Amino acid sequence: MPTTLRELKLGILRVLAGRRHQHKTNLLGRPRYPGDLERELKLDFTPEQRTLADSAIEQLKTSGLVRPTYADISDPQNWLEITAEGKEALDRGACDALDAALAELGEHLVDMRAEAFAALARGTEESVRQASHSGRELIGQTLRLGAPDEAVKEQPWFTPDSTSKSGITRRHRLRYVMQATRGSSSDSDLRIAERACDLVLEIHNRLTAASHSCGSTEAGLVRELLAAAEMALKLVMLSDSAAD
Repeated sequence: MPTTLRELKLGILRVLAGRRHQHKTNLLGRPRYPGDLERELKLDFTPEQRTLADSAIEQLKTSGLVRPTYADISDPQNWLEITAEGKEALDRGACDALDAALAELGEHLVDMRAEAFAALARGTEESVRQASHSGRELIGQTLRLGAPDEAVKEQPWFTPDSTSKSGITRRHRLRYVMQATRGSSSDSDLRIAERACDLVLEIHNRLTAASHSCGSTEAGLVRELLAAAEMALKLVMLSDSAAD
């Protein structure tokens, strides 16, 4: 059943694209009173699915794909409409260019990215650590899928690195992905991407080693981790025009 954030987001955009505006409650529905999103997806939401759909709406608002109309006097923030950017996202089947690039490697990477931000927004100790882990895994899995060992070793520029068991370093993989997706590699962008990956790992390692509870400081660090992860991926996977 479609329960991932990506599928929920696209479902929300489809519903709103067919209406001038929609109230959030009518979109999400209530127990025993299905909403338009449930009808669109042919689902009866569990409480967890409805909560996830609510998170999807908030992320769409943050991304500028959905916005409140502010037209209703009594409940101005909960009447929603799709934006021009939201219609473009719906046409391409991805919420932004990075999602589209990640989906080519694996749909689960898109879900992992969205789940990382959803976990951070929940703000509990466990969810903040989950967001950190997801951000780290997003980098790792994207590079492993986008730059397989044998493909990297076949490159004319490849020289095995003795510090790596396989001979392949993260820089090798970043360079391969950059060339595969952008057609060329920029030394400056490659250095920035590598440093962004270093920051992701340093923050994740710090949180993993911490014995105290995750408070506002730790949540702030994970927010920086996710921003760094996205920066690295955009630098190696998107053209300059697509990254804007």
